[in-house]
Amino acid sequence: MTDNETFDALIIGGGTVGAAAALALARTGREVALIDRKPPEEHPEDAPLDPRVVAVSPGSKRLLEALGAWRHVRPARIAAYADMQVVAGRGKVHFRATEHGLAALGRISELPELDQALWREMKKRRRISIHAPADVQNIDVEDDEITVTLADGQTLAGRMLLGADGAKSRVRAAAGIEATMHHYNQRAIVAHLATEQSNPGTAWQRFTDLGPLALLPLPEGRSSLVWSVHDDEADRLMEMGEEAFLEILTEHCVEPPFGAFTATGERHALPLIRRQSKPLAAGRIALLGDAARSVHPLAGQGLNLGLADVAALVEALDGWQSKQDPSDRLARYSRRRWSDSVLVAGGIHAINETRTLGELGKHALGAGFTAMRFARPAREIFVRRACGLDEVRKAVGILAG
Repeated sequence: MTDNETFDALIIGGGTVGAAAALALARTGREVALIDRKPPEEHPEDAPLDPRVVAVSPGSKRLLEALGAWRHVRPARIAAYADMQVVAGRGKVHFRATEHGLAALGRISELPELDQALWREMKKRRRISIHAPADVQNIDVEDDEITVTLADGQTLAGRMLLGADGAKSRVRAAAGIEATMHHYNQRAIVAHLATEQSNPGTAWQRFTDLGPLALLPLPEGRSSLVWSVHDDEADRLMEMGEEAFLEILTEHCVEPPFGAFTATGERHALPLIRRQSKPLAAGRIALLGDAARSVHPLAGQGLNLGLADVAALVEALDGWQSKQDPSDRLARYSRRRWSDSVLVAGGIHAINETRTLGELGKHALGAGFTAMRFARPAREIFVRRACGLDEVRKAVGILAG
């Protein structure tokens, strides 16, 4: 296909969600142009682990397998977790993959590793025209098509435009879609940790006085720390030396699950903001991933929500013909994903806000976790939702042909 023809879809944003969308549409026979400021950098096998790690649910893994990308993810760069423990006050709940017929509850992967895997597969697909590095100069929305003009003067026309261009989405602005915003006045302290004992493949979380603290498994028995704290506390923690930081970390873990902390890598502090676009589509434009919403990292669902967007888009466009206006299909996608987004993001937000209730909130959470511990149906519902298998099942079938 030549660039002066009309593509079925233009996608702005070539991160994990945008690249997955390009692969999904190409595998279902669509002609796609993907635009990004730069392609992902090659990530050598012996490179240090990137601090940007994400939880990949079983459903997301299944979708990535159906797209042909998961085979490019190197086993040495990921860590599966078969156990998940959550502690609040005196309450705790323990989830085991084997109790739910699963090999793992999820996998922790570096974000650059996923991007690299998707791009490796994407470059094999003749239906995908990649424009990277490229800067978008203008987006022109017309009744029958959308035209994107690049900084070098090249123009690309598409029957629909998909925005996977992040929380400050330019596509969202072009569509005239508004987004509500909530500043948590928190930052996530992120670092890789070494502990006295190897992390055996457990995702562990405690609701501390400063905010929710998670230890996620990494290759070679290390753990990734994600600790959401108020801005003032974040400044204090970032200014501490390594020894003082590990000491306060031990104090707030109460009983560190893998023994004493022995070392920490470089610390990063990431601002936490909740955004929600409404609707997720307008006419021939639809939003995916962080352009659609961004959520608190408390439950590790950000990337999985974005990949569920891709699965829902595949379903909504099933049977769509290029000569047809896709607006109704995209509106269907919007209704489904907006309700799911609000359900998940709202639940995460409500749990996080219990921190403002101090000890009362912590004990309320603890009581809830203790009740779930003895209520197998509730645990089953929680695990099925977190694993995301139901959300991708139909899309995987469509992609399989």
